Amino acid sequence: MEKIGICVGTTSPNRVTFISQKPVKLGQFVNVKYTENGKENKLLGMVINVQRKNTYIPEDLPSINNYERLFKESEKDTKVIGEIQILGEIIETQDQVFLQLQRVPPLPASEVLKPDPKVLEKLFGAKSKSHIRIGRLLAEDKEIPVYVDVNQIVLRHLAILAITGAGKSNTVSVLLENIVNLKGTVVVFDFHGEYTKSDFKRDGKSVVNVIKPVVDPTTLDIRDFAKLIGIKYNATVQFRYFKVAVDKVIQSIRDEKGNDWKRWIDTDQFFNRLEQELESWLDDDNDNVPIKGKIREDSLYEVINKLNDTQNELSHIIKIGAKDLIENIQAGKINVFDLSEVDEDVADAIVSNVLKHALEERKKAVRGKNSKLEKPILVVVEEAHILAGDKRDTDSKYYMMRIAREGRKFGLGLCVVTQRPKGLDKEILSQMNNMIILKLVEPEDQKHVQSASEALSSELMSYLPSLNPGEAIIIGNMTKLPLLVKIDKAKGKVQGNDIQVVDLWTTTEEKRSDLKALDEF
Repeated sequence: MEKIGICVGTTSPNRVTFISQKPVKLGQFVNVKYTENGKENKLLGMVINVQRKNTYIPEDLPSINNYERLFKESEKDTKVIGEIQILGEIIETQDQVFLQLQRVPPLPASEVLKPDPKVLEKLFGAKSKSHIRIGRLLAEDKEIPVYVDVNQIVLRHLAILAITGAGKSNTVSVLLENIVNLKGTVVVFDFHGEYTKSDFKRDGKSVVNVIKPVVDPTTLDIRDFAKLIGIKYNATVQFRYFKVAVDKVIQSIRDEKGNDWKRWIDTDQFFNRLEQELESWLDDDNDNVPIKGKIREDSLYEVINKLNDTQNELSHIIKIGAKDLIENIQAGKINVFDLSEVDEDVADAIVSNVLKHALEERKKAVRGKNSKLEKPILVVVEEAHILAGDKRDTDSKYYMMRIAREGRKFGLGLCVVTQRPKGLDKEILSQMNNMIILKLVEPEDQKHVQSASEALSSELMSYLPSLNPGEAIIIGNMTKLPLLVKIDKAKGKVQGNDIQVVDLWTTTEEKRSDLKALDEF
């Protein structure tokens, strides 16, 4: 192994200072080697801080006129000074390499060496069929592939965080295409319609199942139904009127048509019956009003208007008799719920309904009961700050918290993806025991992430603003060690939001010119 330098000064079990006359990269892995009491010790470390110094060219150099001559004459005296974080003692067996906690400080003057690439490959490579390739080590000269444990992603959850354009979509794509190659089941909540156009395949066949969020509102929790038509939590009178009307109309139709009443009543008929029931309460001579006390006409009209608006604006996603959303999920596929045509409140009603039933069905499956979701699932929530914001309570946020806390017991994993970490609920973020953090520039985002993760040291955090697109820090149970990684390029990449503005302008002008030429002809 090539010698890089030696340890100097005071050492500790987890950190040493070294000097070298060779270039050393930030984030590079090194071995610290020394012999004590007849035993050779070999430690693995990561360079977390590095500087170059020349004593003949001090910071207070009186004049810069002769710096070229000074540097040329003292070039051999230029040295690298850096810090190494000790990750553990390397223990090698015939087939495996693992790290053991280092409890004794290495000796001063210990050698700092380039590590054996084969040892790194064993440490960060695939250890079982549950490991998938995510990328390669960023600071190594030779390509060292990095694998992550899918079991730990599902059981301990994952956050993917980055600014726009840093490579979030590609990172998600790499994970998804590897998971479906293992015949895994994924559910994606897609706010921008990006995943609907994705091209993920297994054995040459598409594995993307796009689900239009068509719901039967009568199967929803009554509060979700109310939210769907725009009744807010704090509108207690409106909610009361709405709930009583829904209960009465459903019971009335069931009395007329039987328990299979949905075969005979379509969506418009159901909403018309609801409106008629509510409007009848405005009649002072109606003795059958099921509400005690004087009717507040303003609230009643609000509910009626919201029902009208719902019929006009959401007819494409509301259908009496539509099967439960959870029944659209197909095992072994990437199931994409397309939320690009709904607002945040409607999205919350849909997402919370799916999350609630997913948790219920996975509990049934684990307990040996009939379940609509027999296999474990990874749920990916894009733009997670929308439904799980730090300052906004939603039903989706409640169920995301429950899955973050309970999901590991039932094979229900959660992956949150956001470009606004500071806007994401801190408790949910703290439950994500794995993180893939690409470029983050804003200090508030960095602080929010660091406060939620003990594994993100200040040294690692200092890398975040300077990462290039596709470069990431990976921390958590899925890798065991914090790593600087270059994420692979995905084959079935999700389409990002960026459009080619100038191309569209030019194309538009060309089309106009062609049309004008045709007219003249």
